Amino acid sequence: MAKPEEALTQLATRIPKELHRRLKLHCVTNDIAVMHFVVQAIEEELVHWQYRTVTIESARGRWTPR
Repeated sequence: MAKPEEALTQLATRIPKELHRRLKLHCVTNDIAVMHFVVQAIEEELVHWQYRTVTIESARGRWTPR
């Protein structure tokens, strides 16, 4: 989640109504704010995406550790 001193920006997107309903239900059931859930989900996906990219590039011999 964003640090308290970190500036925030607004994200507006359109998602299917059923997905939004499931998102809200999940957040209410688990007592978590929708914003917190979305930020956490994006952060987790970006970590996985970065890992997959590094793995693919290293397999091709293109990635070198810094």
